[in-house]
Amino acid sequence: MSFEIQIASLSHFELVRLIDTSTKTVIEIATKGALLNSWQVMGHSKSMEIVEGNDFSKGWGDFEAGGFKGGKMSPFSCRIQNGQYTFEDKTYTIEKFYHEKHALHGILYDALFSVELTETDDQGAYLHLKYHYEATDKGFPFAYTVLIKWHLLKNNVVTAETIITNLTDSTIPMMDGWHPYFKLDASVNDTFIELKANGKIEYDEMLLPTGKILDENEFAMSKKIGALHLDNCYLVNASANTCVLENEKYQLIVQPLMNYPYLQLYIPADRKSIAIENLSGIPNCFNNKIGLQLMKPHQNLVLKTSYQFIIKQ
Repeated sequence: MSFEIQIASLSHFELVRLIDTSTKTVIEIATKGALLNSWQVMGHSKSMEIVEGNDFSKGWGDFEAGGFKGGKMSPFSCRIQNGQYTFEDKTYTIEKFYHEKHALHGILYDALFSVELTETDDQGAYLHLKYHYEATDKGFPFAYTVLIKWHLLKNNVVTAETIITNLTDSTIPMMDGWHPYFKLDASVNDTFIELKANGKIEYDEMLLPTGKILDENEFAMSKKIGALHLDNCYLVNASANTCVLENEKYQLIVQPLMNYPYLQLYIPADRKSIAIENLSGIPNCFNNKIGLQLMKPHQNLVLKTSYQFIIKQ
């Protein structure tokens, strides 16, 4: 069997490594945040790291200031304006992390998930993580569970499936997303990107959506990133090869599979990587309602995306 699993214990959480020994591919998942922290692949005769992760050698550290690398964004993604929203005639204020007056990237990005399953077979290595949110933030007093299934499959394919269950007897609002950073070069300036999209979300000066979807997509054809500054959200066309990051040697394909109709592209100031963020709704959707999921009592919501690394011949 060419797949195996290794677990390393840190002070307050674990790092789980899913390994394909035949290709020497290794992905590393932190049980804190259920995040993708590393993806090592064999390139042309050398090992490569294609995820910009976190240095956990000294513990969790300042994860927020580091850019939420790899984080699971739930029950909302990106921004909620001023941290407030109204749902069923009641106004709520998020207590979690704020940046420039706005609540940012949800509540569960530092939650400690329990390991529900570790398993291998001839087709892959599998890790299932679960967290029970007990309505601890007054700004989101709705209990729910999140089950995340990380799978490393043959041919350098990684899938991430999220199953959210409403534990309450009432309807609750929900948004979900991921915040991984990818890299193929020393700088993203030398990387090309192609995106199949049906429009770009218009933002105001505070990076909040105006509600308009612009008939724009600067990446309809593969385009060198160069000096572009990106913090944009797109309505994607989830056909084959929805988002392709590539250079002359390698490709990374990001493919939303279920209930991720939006994609956010963000380049941090150091320009070492690019965040390619699958989203179920647009930023501030608790207020603008675009993509907001209304989960009925005890309903399940399934979301899924896949990533594939390809070596060009």
